Amino acid sequence: MLAMSYISMIVAYTFVLFGFYILKLNHKETLNRLSASLNFCFAYWSFIYSFLYLAPSPEIALFWHRIAAIGWVMFCPLATHFFLVLSEKTKNIHGIHWYIPLYGLPTILLLKTLLTNESLVAKVFVQSTSGLGWTYELNTGSVWFWLYWLMLVVYIGVALFFTLRWGKNSQRPRFIKQAKSISILAGVMMLIGIGTDFILPLITPFIPPLFHFFSIFWGFGGIYMIRRYKLMDVNIAVTPDIILETVMDPIVLLDNKGIIRKCNQATFDLLKYDASEMLGRRFSDFFKAQKYNLQRTDFLFKNKFLRNIEFDMVDSTGKVISIIASFSVAETELDGIVGVVGNLHDITGYKAMSKELEKMANYDKLTNLPNRRMFYNKLEKAIEKYHKHDQQFALVFIDLDGFKVINDTFGHDIGDQMLMKVSSLLAGVVRRQDVIARLGGDEFVLLFSRLQNKTELDGIMQRMQEKLVKPIVINNKICRVGMSFGISICPEDGMTPDELLKTADLRMYREKKYSG
Repeated sequence: MLAMSYISMIVAYTFVLFGFYILKLNHKETLNRLSASLNFCFAYWSFIYSFLYLAPSPEIALFWHRIAAIGWVMFCPLATHFFLVLSEKTKNIHGIHWYIPLYGLPTILLLKTLLTNESLVAKVFVQSTSGLGWTYELNTGSVWFWLYWLMLVVYIGVALFFTLRWGKNSQRPRFIKQAKSISILAGVMMLIGIGTDFILPLITPFIPPLFHFFSIFWGFGGIYMIRRYKLMDVNIAVTPDIILETVMDPIVLLDNKGIIRKCNQATFDLLKYDASEMLGRRFSDFFKAQKYNLQRTDFLFKNKFLRNIEFDMVDSTGKVISIIASFSVAETELDGIVGVVGNLHDITGYKAMSKELEKMANYDKLTNLPNRRMFYNKLEKAIEKYHKHDQQFALVFIDLDGFKVINDTFGHDIGDQMLMKVSSLLAGVVRRQDVIARLGGDEFVLLFSRLQNKTELDGIMQRMQEKLVKPIVINNKICRVGMSFGISICPEDGMTPDELLKTADLRMYREKKYSG
């Protein structure tokens, strides 16, 4: 009996160490607190039973057995509560009303045991024939015994059911392994408890109840799962959420099917959606094009990263947002590929600014026509295309006749408006594939691409002249201008931009001199 008492004390001390170790991992997590409470519950049970084994009489043994009821009654709701939190069933339950069915019946059974001289389980205590201490005869004639038995079966059965279903529905290998391992452990412990504390006392008084001894395997099993599968590990469970909400840039966590599993507040602020409107939906639902580039997706899972990808997203108001994003595959030793982390940057303002700067660099501010810089780029590309595809083109240098008189007579404001009006008229005549640009002052230039015969070009130039025949009225001022032009053709008149422009310029001045 002394040996059994010592073993009970050692078991109790070990459970206390397990409990404080789990709290040290993260005392703020409900799962950790419940697990620690369960270990302390087993510790109390074993500690009190160390006195039971040394009891001098059956009455004293029954007394210590009843005092130990805090352990052997309350472990059941605590274990069930632990499994419900583990399987995430409590996430959708608000308030404390559900604590009543969970802890109500166990509390009644506990008070019945502590406040009366009757045990739920034991009818009378007798010495075991093995000489290891006291054992008991089951109180099967009491309705309280069957209520206690029903509580054990229903509570633990429900808890295991939800845990196994959680593991089955999980896409994380770590959670699947956790659910299987802890369910097997709990199931084995229940079978051992039923065998040692219920079935054996019915058959023979050979040995005392031993479940509180074997429960130490629950403690060791829990520590093993903490170490092996990161159960209740603060570094695994909490840190990612903290990091996600700390990062200022929008972050999305996708599963391997492209479903949004998590977002930080910056993402919701960017797209103006609530969590309920985004989580569980495909990331591509928020694309302007609403589809993935499959080649990019294959590249991502093969190379584990995808950097600086540009695409457009649409927020809840319908506004298009330009995004540049980088994606990386999230992979762990325990779970393998668990999903994709996307880091998004809103470049809408940057692109608008870049577009404006590009416009300032390449377009004439007054007329919005391409400027000299852009025209030279287009001309060089046309020359390259000629070398590759033998595609002829023409260049037309245009100078307005009579513009200086308007400027001098009516002022620069009228002159600027005149240039804007003439630019619009000229641009309305040319083909879509052609380029009409303003070089400066009253000088314009036309790049006539894909020249097949000069007749089409002559027709366009004639229509331009016809557009300028009619007087233009600006602020009640009648303005008249004409135009002189010179044409150069690639390759007959040159193979460089300067050669072609020079030839067209000389021919324009000849025409101006001849017509003047």
